[in-house]
Amino acid sequence: MNLRKNGFGTRVRQIGTGLAGVVLVSALAAACSSSSSSSATAGAGAAGGGGGAATSSCGTAVAVGPKNPSGVYSTLSPELKKIYTSYPDNLIVSPWATTKITAKPPWKIGYVAFAITNPYNQHVLDGLKQQFADAKAAGLVTGSLVTNIPATMAASTAEAQISAIQQMVRQGVNAIIVLPVDSVAETPAINAAGKAGVPVILADTPPAPGNNYAVSAWTQNQVQADAGALGLIQKGNIVIVKGIAGNQNDVVLYNQKIANLKNCPDIHVAATLYGNWDEGTAKTVVSQYIASHPQPLAGVLQDGGMMAGVVQAFEANGLKVPVIADGQCGGGDLSWWLSHKSTYKTVGGCINGFQGAYTYFNVTLRVLDNKGPKVNILSMPITPITNANLATFAKPGLPLTSQEEVGGPETAWCDNTCLDKYFITPGPASAS
Repeated sequence: MNLRKNGFGTRVRQIGTGLAGVVLVSALAAACSSSSSSSATAGAGAAGGGGGAATSSCGTAVAVGPKNPSGVYSTLSPELKKIYTSYPDNLIVSPWATTKITAKPPWKIGYVAFAITNPYNQHVLDGLKQQFADAKAAGLVTGSLVTNIPATMAASTAEAQISAIQQMVRQGVNAIIVLPVDSVAETPAINAAGKAGVPVILADTPPAPGNNYAVSAWTQNQVQADAGALGLIQKGNIVIVKGIAGNQNDVVLYNQKIANLKNCPDIHVAATLYGNWDEGTAKTVVSQYIASHPQPLAGVLQDGGMMAGVVQAFEANGLKVPVIADGQCGGGDLSWWLSHKSTYKTVGGCINGFQGAYTYFNVTLRVLDNKGPKVNILSMPITPITNANLATFAKPGLPLTSQEEVGGPETAWCDNTCLDKYFITPGPASAS
């Protein structure tokens, strides 16, 4: 999933799936020098990750941070410095770099998430259970994965997650992986858990301002996809389909989009919709919008996992599918893209839920084993997908609605060698 500026959203909204989820925004023309003849950079930072310097090229990920470049950022390697230009808030030293966790293995691990709305979320849960089983066999964890996942989005509230975090701390859980509904509202509970010696690992969500104890494992996959898609769109009206209101990942990604739009003065945001990271909801809100606004759209930026729903919305209305940024892509939309490759271009980026689970769980184990994360957010980019390498990632013949995810081994996002550069002490956790 997906970064923001220092103006993080603090608004808490109920999650809706109807037209009430549509927030119309007056056409946004981001004033910045650019020309229609500028070359579009579909790679948007390439596999190295982060934003580049602000340029006149529409399609380049704009550097938005960090806000405190003279802090711990100045001590990082050139490779990590490039990656962290996409992080707009203060980059801070993780307290777990120096605070030693006294609990010894085997540890108790918890997982708190909002309702499962897509295959990725289901596979994260399945993958975490498998990672837990493997770790248990190695003597690293005990019992079973402690979970708190409501059955519906209506029941997925910040208040419910706060209660779940507090309950797990009382139960003696040693670390909690959290996919937050509203990381701003949940920050006090996360900090309280940290002060009690229980680290919280945020799953593909940046920490909210003031969240000093969380460790975030973040992919950046939408940053590259969004910038590359804008480079292909170049001009016209677009719609932004956000995730869940109040979720920090949603806030960060939206602000990165707006920053990138400053290099694209001929692109205008006609509307912002909430798709709740759910294909069905995305199809509904986009269908409702285009049915009531017949003006043509040149593209759509979506916050992850919703491309198939957006494609369905355009096809159901008999319209040509415009460029849709395919952040957190899935097997169905990649297969659709592959079948239209001769006439369709976009930029994507994705991991599957099992790859996410591997990284979240192994970050958790390393933190518990006092390996010392260098900073509060572990920003780990993935390889952008373009027409040039699409066939490597896409499986032919899948229906658009396929529940398959992108393939690859569980270590494809960030294996142990990749994780080493984010920790003071390298190497996986050990039961000894």
